[in-house]
Amino acid sequence: MKQCFFCAVLLLVFPSCTVLEDRVPCPCYLDIDYREVLQSPWPDGWGGCVDVTLFAPPPVWTENRRMEACPEVEEVAVEKAQLRVVGLVHNRPMRYFLAGGTQIRYEAGNQIDSLYVHTEAVDCTGEEARSVLRPHKQFSTLFFTDEADGEWCRRYNLVIRGTTCGLDTEDFSALDGEYLYTIQEDDGAGRISVRIPRQKQADLLLEFWDKDDHLKRFSTPIGLYLFAAGYDPDALDLPDYEIHIDFRQALLYLRVADWTETRVFALYDMKKP
Repeated sequence: MKQCFFCAVLLLVFPSCTVLEDRVPCPCYLDIDYREVLQSPWPDGWGGCVDVTLFAPPPVWTENRRMEACPEVEEVAVEKAQLRVVGLVHNRPMRYFLAGGTQIRYEAGNQIDSLYVHTEAVDCTGEEARSVLRPHKQFSTLFFTDEADGEWCRRYNLVIRGTTCGLDTEDFSALDGEYLYTIQEDDGAGRISVRIPRQKQADLLLEFWDKDDHLKRFSTPIGLYLFAAGYDPDALDLPDYEIHIDFRQALLYLRVADWTETRVFALYDMKKP
């Protein structure tokens, strides 16, 4: 008799979903697999951050970690529903970006982050589900050089100006909005670089401003040249570009990083500097 009383207490204290009861209220156990993120060849010293958010469609769970703190697999108990898993791998904390939904938007004057995104619709209406994080590159880096190890480029303030300012992580679509950034990144080896978000059309401009009188000297339709070189606005992963500027000849040499083919375009139509 005492043994049966003890069994009854266990059932009261530790309720669980059994074969005999209604299983609708039971959670779905979603495994989030970080292993491909952890095994990817990220740049040395990058110090990446990993954010994962579950949407149903409002956020129902989120986790923000440094990459070195990520487990190989994490199990999350969620209510049974159709969920969207959004995983961000990036170069700085971004916890506030997805607070209003799945969009990541950059205000004018801010450069897009080194941002890799995983997005996936996951059926969590059963008892178990799995999501393997496979983030895709959502920015292009433009590397600029000239015939004098960057000296000519550094004579100007280089400004990049466009009409897409971020992306919706649900489908990787580019967001309309002003993109404006004064290029400041110099690697010390003659290369100046800037990151740009996904483009919709060929309207990105590179402007050259005089450092002394703050007047725009000329601009070049860099977006037109990117599309002429094969830029794909629907690509899952966006490539980087190497751009060599010959100021004396007023020519711009553009090639996709890691490719050998080079395209040549006119730099400007105004008087040479």
